[in-house]
Amino acid sequence: MEYLHHSLPTLKANLALDEALLLEREENPARGNILRVWKMDTLAVAMGSGGKINEEVFYAVCRREGVEVQRRSSGGGTVVVGPGCLLYTVVLDSEADPTLGTIAGSYERILEPLATGLSRPGRPVTRKGISDLAVDELKISGSAQQRKRRFVLHHGTLLLAMDLSHLARLLPQPPRQPDYRLDRDHGAFTTNLGLTEEEAVAALRQVFDANQPGSPAPEPLVQRSLNERFDDPTWLIRR
Repeated sequence: MEYLHHSLPTLKANLALDEALLLEREENPARGNILRVWKMDTLAVAMGSGGKINEEVFYAVCRREGVEVQRRSSGGGTVVVGPGCLLYTVVLDSEADPTLGTIAGSYERILEPLATGLSRPGRPVTRKGISDLAVDELKISGSAQQRKRRFVLHHGTLLLAMDLSHLARLLPQPPRQPDYRLDRDHGAFTTNLGLTEEEAVAALRQVFDANQPGSPAPEPLVQRSLNERFDDPTWLIRR
């Protein structure tokens, strides 16, 4: 699998690149699978494609504080990203791996090995709900997917050393919760994994066997994603 460690300065640009990596492989399957690792130097809020902005984001607070808010093209819930949060993206060929053919099967296929790879003695990581990873029932990772006919984009967060007080300031309690959350507030529900960035990246590369150098998607595909979604102001506020 290809490996790309490449971050862009805005959440919008990073989300467009993620989608472009998927589009590139859907149009040219010979490109094969890729793991991308990236991070944000500033706080930002990423909503799922079906999220309702007035229910899932303190949007006035974000605007006042200059926190970028974007809507992903993948599903899932709303997350805060920024310093201390590592993000990963994998684009995988479901034709080459039939376990990726269903939503439930793909989450199991991706997250169970990742939980094992991130575990440390005395601090096991387990899969919780459909798309979370946790330590001692505390969430350390969430993920979401966008699926095309052949390829699956799966991207997620890894809380390594983030200031988790930002979550309650920028996000209300989510309207949809996994059972294991038990209506806990953000501070009581999340924790940092405690790995260094280097350790987390090494685990990701090992789990996905990502050892070949990768490259960003072609600029026309990135621009296509921007034109069709992320540069359109109605994309964010459509719900």
